Amino acid sequence: MAAVMNVVKRTLNISIARGENADGNPVSKSYVYSNIKPDAEPDKVLAVGKALGGLFDNDMTGLAVTERSTLTEE
Repeated sequence: MAAVMNVVKRTLNISIARGENADGNPVSKSYVYSNIKPDAEPDKVLAVGKALGGLFDNDMTGLAVTERSTLTEE
């Protein structure tokens, strides 16, 4: 039997620079956008992430996608 993973939920995480702390280390804030279509193409998710990141006053420092999948046997 083969194992099959099916993506059931995706979230888009955008990190925005917020400055530095007292020690001079960079500080960022993450914004999470839920309900990303499980079958959305990576190029489109990236384009949306860049567009949303461009709406903030500070620079975007990262984009990440978190997926939740089910695991079944066939």
